[in-house]
Amino acid sequence: MKDPLERWWERLQFTLLFLALAVVVHGFFGWFHGWLDPDDPYRIPEGKAFKVFMTGEGSDPDVSPGDRLRLFYWLGE
Repeated sequence: MKDPLERWWERLQFTLLFLALAVVVHGFFGWFHGWLDPDDPYRIPEGKAFKVFMTGEGSDPDVSPGDRLRLFYWLGE
């Protein structure tokens, strides 16, 4: 039969190993989530890119957003 101190030491080793692996797996999933998570979709585009659909006044304030979207799909730009 094992000594109670030896059993205690084995349980402590198992607990520490389990906690270390849990921290590693948690870190991996955090990194993986950050890798999958897209960039901020509401940020201002850079370079030659521009937002296609903006709320508020456009070039013609009488045109509804649905008409502007329909025009976008029709022209394909």
